[in-house]
Amino acid sequence: MTSMKKTLFAAIAVALMASIATPTFAGKGDIAYRQAVMKAVGGHWGAMKTILKGQGGDKKDFAGHAHALNELARVSLHAFPKGSSQKDGKTRALDAIWEKPADFKKVADAFIAETAKLAEMAKAGDMEGAAKQIGMTGKNACGACHKPFRAKKK
Repeated sequence: MTSMKKTLFAAIAVALMASIATPTFAGKGDIAYRQAVMKAVGGHWGAMKTILKGQGGDKKDFAGHAHALNELARVSLHAFPKGSSQKDGKTRALDAIWEKPADFKKVADAFIAETAKLAEMAKAGDMEGAAKQIGMTGKNACGACHKPFRAKKK
């Protein structure tokens, strides 16, 4: 066999092995990624609430947290691929996400829209408006998603 044929054969073998192995790990990897994204969401959410309550942090950093939250809202659109449900690994994501994709997209879009408003208020220095907007984001985005699309903690 020529060197070129050996290289081509090796490349094909690697590609075949990767295509066989990927589905086995994709679900768990996607779930781990989603959980990391949502943990980051919770981190920024908690930091903003701490700043607003005057319990710590610097008000100058609030806008950065709000901006990051909006970026994570955008990222979250891609954090629920097929093959990352409870059948695929340990997750609280309910099958309704994939069974009712239009409903799920609606709340995901609300998450983006509500956090965009929050980021704009924070950028403008409107802390009073931002405090109210956090409540609206919790109601119209977070709560609107968690209730129908996330299993309760056991």
